[in-house]
Amino acid sequence: MKFYEKYPQLTEKAFLTKVLTDTVFSTMALEDQVVSKPKIAEIVELVLKAEESKGSQFFAEQRI
Repeated sequence: MKFYEKYPQLTEKAFLTKVLTDTVFSTMALEDQVVSKPKIAEIVELVLKAEESKGSQFFAEQRI
């Protein structure tokens, strides 16, 4: 079974962005690193856009 077959919701950009933002925020909070959630969301968006521009196929609408 392929990764996206097991977790098809990760091919949705909004869902992936939320999961990454929440994961980074909670991990940093556990390590007593204070960064606002909106700032983390901004960074996640920038990283995803950079990967998209490189041709990475994260999302269902991009996959052939």
